Amino acid sequence: MPKISDERKLERSQQILDAARRCFVEKGFHRASMSDVIRESGLSAGAVYSYYSSKEQLIAAVARSVFQAYESGLGDLVDGHGAPASPEDAIRMLAAHVVAEIAPLTDDFRMVVTIWGEAANNPELREIVREIILGLRKVFERVLVRWRDAGHELPGEPADLALPMVSVMQGVVVQQSLVGDVDVDAYVDTWCALMRAAGFGDQG
Repeated sequence: MPKISDERKLERSQQILDAARRCFVEKGFHRASMSDVIRESGLSAGAVYSYYSSKEQLIAAVARSVFQAYESGLGDLVDGHGAPASPEDAIRMLAAHVVAEIAPLTDDFRMVVTIWGEAANNPELREIVREIILGLRKVFERVLVRWRDAGHELPGEPADLALPMVSVMQGVVVQQSLVGDVDVDAYVDTWCALMRAAGFGDQG
């Protein structure tokens, strides 16, 4: 039997993850079964289990893929080249990524909230969520350090100010997933106005 190429392995793994994500969005983690994922993927049970031996493994993999999208593209803000990004630049770029990359994957953020809830009692999932949140804090901290080093005053330490900058997206996720009426652009505009009033927005 010919070996499957590495590229094909990645494609199959992604095919299974996409199927699992659709099942988890539709049914939630606890109601969705491996049989559901196998059927949705169009692959054999043996093929699916050769990549993911349990639903718990799939949950962790889906959660990791969703949360890693938060960080994608944000490296441009802290790569050290060109003018430093303002705190508002960082918030607006993250908002754009969340709307473009996260919402379509997670049924308008419903699965993100499901992941957070599951993480409360699932140590492996909690560690994944923790790593992503800490990573986002570091991105914003580096943005603020560069902004300060360029001569802009800040009302506190970058590490402390990074916490509420992360929470702006958590607020969008929770309110949109549970209420469904958030105008993200207006939300971000208001948040940036509050940052300017607090002394760490874009002061020109």
